[in-house]
Amino acid sequence: MTIEKGKRILLVGASGDLGYAVLERLSGCDILVGAHYCHNRSRLDQFLARENRAKIKLFSGEVSSQSGSRKIVQSFKKWAGGIDGLIQMSGSVSHVRHWEDLNQGDWDRDIAVNLSGPFFLAQEAMKHMKREGGKVIFTSTASASHGGGGNSMAYGTAKAGIECITKGLAREGAKQNILVNAVAPGLIMTKFHREQMHRTKKQLEERARLVPLKRAGSPEDVAGMVMYLLSPAGNYITGHIINVSGGDWL
Repeated sequence: MTIEKGKRILLVGASGDLGYAVLERLSGCDILVGAHYCHNRSRLDQFLARENRAKIKLFSGEVSSQSGSRKIVQSFKKWAGGIDGLIQMSGSVSHVRHWEDLNQGDWDRDIAVNLSGPFFLAQEAMKHMKREGGKVIFTSTASASHGGGGNSMAYGTAKAGIECITKGLAREGAKQNILVNAVAPGLIMTKFHREQMHRTKKQLEERARLVPLKRAGSPEDVAGMVMYLLSPAGNYITGHIINVSGGDWL
């Protein structure tokens, strides 16, 4: 899948495994790409050493508040001359804790990072898409509609909120030809599952056997769906949460 020439795409969370896989795909298109990161710049610097720097620019900053999210979008618009697409791949879990032990600080941060920030990113981006239309792609999780996990309750709650926002903004954005969708990854082999969720290799293998396809997905599986939605093939799709989960929970 390729994207129309000249499009201006802001990718938030480009240094994570999912975002990086999307960035690799975007770099093969004749478009302008803003690659946002919060902390891990080195991975993106290495990427840019191999790519066309004139087509890709790095942006840094927190995206858990309205002011931070607004600043990132405005900085990208100033560089690119506008914005045609926003891809939100950012997100994290502050601490893996059972819900009974979850404190308000961790709850508030996980809601801010995974729900409030994405909403404010879209709020600002859609203001600048009203004249020519555009596309917004959020990241949810396939477990959101099943209650999430007992050790990541705030994260799951935030992702359920993302699905509500996706449908609400799709309805509002349709008036200006702004399409809003979300991808909902299932068990994808990323650092999130290996490190943040503290799962061992054996635990991940056992979990993968529960997936109908009998394997975990890869970041490239998710990137492929993002590229489909960004391409002309996705021009009549809006308001959907598309699971990339190997048939999990069927």
